[in-house]
Amino acid sequence: MTPTGTAELRAVSLRCPSDLTPQSLEWLTDGLAAALPSLRMRGLFQARVDMFSEADLITVVLAGDTVVGALASRWCALDSGTRFLHVTAQFVADAYRHGGVFRQSWRSHFAGILESGHEFPGLFALKTYNPVVYCAMRTFAAAPGTIFYPGTDEPASGVPAVPVAEIARVVAPGRPFQPATGVIASAGSPADLYAEMPLSRDEAVNAYFARSL
Repeated sequence: MTPTGTAELRAVSLRCPSDLTPQSLEWLTDGLAAALPSLRMRGLFQARVDMFSEADLITVVLAGDTVVGALASRWCALDSGTRFLHVTAQFVADAYRHGGVFRQSWRSHFAGILESGHEFPGLFALKTYNPVVYCAMRTFAAAPGTIFYPGTDEPASGVPAVPVAEIARVVAPGRPFQPATGVIASAGSPADLYAEMPLSRDEAVNAYFARSL
């Protein structure tokens, strides 16, 4: 699949659980498997269908009728009552990297959250073992007053004044967490999702992932 330059991007929302029928789940997973042939997506969905089934909102980005991206999230709460957005899935088609799909995903997803009556999330978390995804999420740090954790230093500098260990327990129950690096041990499933580890354009990030994981 290659971008034709003529198919306009558009986003559709699946509000869960009502919109996530067996048919819509099959449509979504089949579309993502076709969009990301370099990844073992079938194995991922067999092991982690909960990334969609436990989501509150799924934003699917389409180019024409073709699935080219998806973003899913659920609301979680800490013992203190603080709520945060757990991003359970973020995908961009191989042929649409470095384009508008990432921005369209987030713009439409935030709009969907607000339309549902929720406030804009002041705290959100995503776990990944992909340096490219890490760099993409780091773009949010450009917003004034934003803290991004973890950094690529070791030990991690600037650990935010939020209970990161408690957040880690919520997004990956029962997995050991290392605050100095931000690593949640053995939380990536399946471990062989990537034929080889993707590399970002930031050598410091690549070195951090190689060193920490």
